[in-house]
Amino acid sequence: MAIHYRSHRDPKSSHQQISQLVRQLGQSPVLDVGAAQGMLGKSLEGTGIVLDAVEANPEWAAMAKPFYRNVHASYIQDAPLPEKTYKTIVCADVLEHTPDPVGVLYQLRRAATDDATFIISVPNIAHLAVRLMLLLGRFPKMERGPLDRTHLQFLTRDTAREMMEQGGLKVDKFSVTGVPLDELWKNGEGKMLFSAMLRAQHLALAVAPRLFGFQWIMVARAAKPAV
Repeated sequence: MAIHYRSHRDPKSSHQQISQLVRQLGQSPVLDVGAAQGMLGKSLEGTGIVLDAVEANPEWAAMAKPFYRNVHASYIQDAPLPEKTYKTIVCADVLEHTPDPVGVLYQLRRAATDDATFIISVPNIAHLAVRLMLLLGRFPKMERGPLDRTHLQFLTRDTAREMMEQGGLKVDKFSVTGVPLDELWKNGEGKMLFSAMLRAQHLALAVAPRLFGFQWIMVARAAKPAV
């Protein structure tokens, strides 16, 4: 089976940012929704942080199992999650694949403690590349990225915040990720040009995050206890 996801070392990548956020919070147990092959769990080995996972791909769920206490090999909508259990919930690049993301947010709130922190990432459909394609009259389906052919939801920063609010969550912080340059240039890491491109992207993200952001990472909490 081909590995669709792999960890990225860029500190602005979603993998690195989310792992760092979970480390800083240090709140267990953690629920990792859409765990893929268990990259988050693996990155937190030795920290004492306890994680459970939900992963719909059965092969990926089996690969993730060594890094988690429990792994639910199902779609999040079907996962038998305990109520009021998780102090941190990570939902990375999952909601855009669901027909009812607000319903999923309510489900996650029921599984969370009242004081839980939610770390949720979604692709930015307003990325410069997508805007340019729209100007040319194109909206192609792709294998990965904001135009992934399996996406059902297309979100900007503002509509992502609205979705979170509809799901009963208040966003306390936004951060942004860049294009995974190591996917575009497979053997570029370590080369001077690659490093220069990475620095240029970091600068662009700081200056115009809505234009150059590849994904939004939101840190949120419940606006009020789930019912």
